[in-house]
Amino acid sequence: MENNSTLELIYITKNNIIRNTTAVGRYNVSMSFYDSDSFSNPVLESPYYVDLNETLFVQVSLHSTDPNLL
Repeated sequence: MENNSTLELIYITKNNIIRNTTAVGRYNVSMSFYDSDSFSNPVLESPYYVDLNETLFVQVSLHSTDPNLL
């Protein structure tokens, strides 16, 4: 995966007013793979191979001191 990536934000405005917002920042994010939807057993093997159309269970966490960043 790329260290630097672009993400898209979708939001609903009040009174149907369309506004575009652009921002740049650096975020500390961690991502872990799990073997089931219970998210109790992380996958520790590397590389982690999966088949096409196989369901992946991924937990992504954002680490930030900004309380407004979710």
